[in-house]
This record gives sequence, structure tokens and C-alpha cells, in this order.
Amino acid sequence: MDTFPTWAFYLAAAVAGLELGGLATIFIQRWIDEEPICKPGGSRCPACGAKLTFRDTIPLFSFLLLKGRCRHCGTAIGPQYLLVELSCLAWALASAYTFGLSPEWGVYLVLGVMLIAGSFIDFETFLLPDRITLGGTVIALAASSLLREGPTWQDALLGAAVGAGLFWALQQLYRLWRKQEGLGTGDVKLMAMIGAMVGLGGLPPTILIGSLTGALGSIYYMFRPGKGGIRGRVPYGPFLSLGCMLYLLYGPEIMRWWNS
Repeated sequence: MDTFPTWAFYLAAAVAGLELGGLATIFIQRWIDEEPICKPGGSRCPACGAKLTFRDTIPLFSFLLLKGRCRHCGTAIGPQYLLVELSCLAWALASAYTFGLSPEWGVYLVLGVMLIAGSFIDFETFLLPDRITLGGTVIALAASSLLREGPTWQDALLGAAVGAGLFWALQQLYRLWRKQEGLGTGDVKLMAMIGAMVGLGGLPPTILIGSLTGALGSIYYMFRPGKGGIRGRVPYGPFLSLGCMLYLLYGPEIMRWWNS
């Protein structure tokens, strides 16, 4: 950072976050629509099918300049696109502040964007793509042997095994008790990714944060019309992802509170 101005780094981080957010919106929509992720021919408006040009797909700015509508047919663009891009922008800047210009920032930027994309898919479909959970696990484990900060590769491997194993056991116990699914297999795979990112010691506070925020989030699902009331399904993945991302940003402070 001594030879690279701080303002330039944060500007580059913001651009990287927005660009990755734009890619995340494409991945999310195509995965939900069951279309090829690398579809030839570029992006098209889902309403009129018109091909979108570069000026239609600039992250954040295109949404604002077009006032949230398709330039060709005037159909409103869902707020999900803006929320994903803003989330990735916020994560890019927050992780840049925490890790600085370092390999850790680059790795956790990518993994955080993957968690954001998985969270929006989970909110919409109650599913988590293997490309995110298993792919993220591989990236996190590989990076743990190269990065100076974060868990060692042994700790990352143990965190992945314990995280996934714990949630697999909870899934099986709930299935035996209630005779129905209460925890998806996607959450089990997600915990392998998260465990590899935070290590064994980071699992308890991460799960606690996920549980507390999930309890708050369930209030929304409880009163959401037509979704089953208090017995309706609640996606757990986004809240676990939030716990993981908060731990990555504030791990030392969280652990000091945890051990006090």
C-alpha cells in the first residue's frame, strides 16, 4: 500500500466489486432460469428478448441511467439486480478495509461474492448451487495453504469436515424426528465452504450469528402471506453466509467477545 495510493486501491476495489456483482446477477438469473451460465449471444432482456449492449449492462450505473427499466420495452428491471451489485460493492470495500491490498483480499472478495450469489438464489429457490458450495470449498481449501492470514490448511480442512458433518448430523436427526426435511443438503455443503473459510475455531461464532440473524429473518417469513405462516420454509444459507462474512471482517473482535 506504500507504493499504491489508498484512494486508488479503494476505487479499484469498488470497480472490482461492481464488476463481480454484474457477473453475479447473470449467474443468479441464468441458474434460476435453468439456462447455460456461459450462454452464447450475450445477455438479453427476459421480457422482450432484445439483446443488451454494453451500455445496458454497466453495473449499477445502467440501472440508474435507465431508471430501472429496459431501454427497449420499458419493462421494470427487478430490484434484485441492484441489490446484488450493491451487496458486492459493499463487500469489496469492507474486505478491502479489513485486508488491504493483499492476496487475502482477492481470495475473500471472490468467495464473498460467491456467498452473496448463493444467498440470493437460496432466497428465491431454497436451493444452493454446487458450483458455489463445492466450488467455494475447493477454492477456500486451496487458498488456505497459500495465504498468510486466516486458517492454516489443516484448520481449514478440519473446519470444513466439522461444519459439514455437524449440519449433516442435524439434518439426519431432524429427518428422524419430524419425518421430513428441515435442513437442506445445500446447507450441509455450504458449511463445508464456510468451515474452510473460517477454520474450526470460527465455526461457533459464525453459526451463532447465523442462528440469531436467521431467527430475526424468520419473522418476515412468518408473516409473509401465502407461504405457510410460522411453519413456512426459511432459507438458512443466507444467514450462515452473513455470519461467515461478519466473522471474516471482525474475527478478532468477535473472538475476544466470545472468549470473555
